[in-house]
Amino acid sequence: MKELLDSDRVNYLVWRFLLESNYRETAAKFQKEWHIQTPHRHFDFAPHVKNYALVSVLNKGLVYEDLERQYAESHQAPRDVPATAEAKPTGVFGPLIPEPAHSEEDDDGEDSEPEEVENSRKRPVDRQQLNGSPVKRQRLSNGYEAESATDAMEIDHPAEENNHAYPSPLEAEQVVSPTPRTGGPEQGTQVDKVHELSQETTFLRLTTPSQFATTSPVRANDNPIVLHCEWNPRDPAILAAAGTDALARIWTVSRATAPEDMSDHVQGVQRPYHNLVEDDVPPSAGVSAMSWNWDGTAIAIAWEISNKARISIWSADGAHIHRFDGVEPPVIKLRWSPNNALLLGIAPENGGTLATVFSATSASSMSYFLERHNLHEDGALDATWTSETEFVLCGGDLLLALRCTDDGIVPSRKFETHSDENFFQVQFDWRSKLLATSSEKGTIDIWDESGQRNTMTAHQDTITCLQWQPLQSNPRDDLRLIASGGEDGALCIWNARESLSQPKYFMTMKDPVVALAFTPDGAFIAGATAHQILIWKVGDPQIPRASWSRMPHPGWLSPRVLGEPEEEDQHCLGWDVTGQRLAYATNSRLAVINFR
Repeated sequence: MKELLDSDRVNYLVWRFLLESNYRETAAKFQKEWHIQTPHRHFDFAPHVKNYALVSVLNKGLVYEDLERQYAESHQAPRDVPATAEAKPTGVFGPLIPEPAHSEEDDDGEDSEPEEVENSRKRPVDRQQLNGSPVKRQRLSNGYEAESATDAMEIDHPAEENNHAYPSPLEAEQVVSPTPRTGGPEQGTQVDKVHELSQETTFLRLTTPSQFATTSPVRANDNPIVLHCEWNPRDPAILAAAGTDALARIWTVSRATAPEDMSDHVQGVQRPYHNLVEDDVPPSAGVSAMSWNWDGTAIAIAWEISNKARISIWSADGAHIHRFDGVEPPVIKLRWSPNNALLLGIAPENGGTLATVFSATSASSMSYFLERHNLHEDGALDATWTSETEFVLCGGDLLLALRCTDDGIVPSRKFETHSDENFFQVQFDWRSKLLATSSEKGTIDIWDESGQRNTMTAHQDTITCLQWQPLQSNPRDDLRLIASGGEDGALCIWNARESLSQPKYFMTMKDPVVALAFTPDGAFIAGATAHQILIWKVGDPQIPRASWSRMPHPGWLSPRVLGEPEEEDQHCLGWDVTGQRLAYATNSRLAVINFR
């Protein structure tokens, strides 16, 4: 053991173990205090060391040395050699007590030692106060230390021991812990002390007795899956959801009152609702797309009924307005024009894609056929209106602007793209007139009105969601924010006015980001994974303001009904118009989360 505790070898082994175990902060401390400069470069046996077992043995030896030293000091007896008045106690890493700071000379010309240093030799060290932290400090997911986990050098220590195998010369030095923060896609986010919203959640029941319906009776099966969920853009009490098994419904959801809302988590809370289902729609029909118009007065529902598609328009109070038939299923997108006069639908057609614009006030329509884009082979298309008569289609290597005229739909703007492009989403900003596209390669392109593009490498993998920050007034000329989430677990906020590929704010989540949503005033942003929601204040990415975890909720742990799939391909996330409630839906669950 004495030979094993050779000073240089111990320094090297501890150093290498700390580095390989991601204890870089502690390793840096050893380097600073013991002046060890990369000792592993001086030893040929480095590749042959098995760190974990050896450090465990070293810990036992170091503890033995420490106890032996303390016993010798308490009995004022020498250990290996007689101690002298001038000798300073030393350990395997060097002197146990730092050199005192120089003070004014005494009358005899010799420096006097500060009284607190002398006293520190006489009283035992309060090991819980070392470095300003308790005995055990938790290892946070973002690489920093908190208050209840085992340190790297505590492998063989009982709980009451100190958090170092051997005291450092500067052990009593107070070290300020770094502020918990987001560190990158490979790091998690500090959420230990973030307000949890689990007790402020209402789970809406998707299958409800007919007495709770305000229109037609229930036509859904016992296990519908929510595919679409949107709050009314003007009324915070109206929530619409649609999906499989003839699920198409508008709920009236008032502010939560705890006794009523929290009493029936497992089955969900009963709420009055309107069924948006026509009498001839079979129970097996599904909704492939849904969209509120801009002022919240009407909602469009796209049905997939066997080998047919249907688009129905309903008022906010559940009254049927219009119906369009004759479209090949499925209608994958529905987009309202800014003045609510036109409704764009995208659907497959004879091996290509058909973009149809319907009039919201009459039965008329016009179409444009894309022969070279097959929705089943080339991927889905996204769409956005850029004016009351112009819209953009985006997907694969296609980025095309079209205009509605009296003679039909015609191309209007040309974007220079490459054959290997893989566009996934498109979003238009009405204030800056900028167009944003995302790709499965992890890049974001910002297009100005002249068609010039600025490409930013945003994520390490596919970008799953993209949204401009809502604004209450016109933006600054040098600042316009857009948020993106990716499969790499990163949620980034970019300044679209800058050309650098560096986010203005950077946040991370443990799993891939499946959805994001700004509050209507743009002050907060929510990011969702399949298991958790985190809410940040825009401009303060250090620590989230609130979190919501899916698994602890009884409403989310209700038994799966026969036939309910385990995999989840669709996740819905959206704020009400007040920014105080968040709707989150996946599979057969629909949660309304209160956030104040």
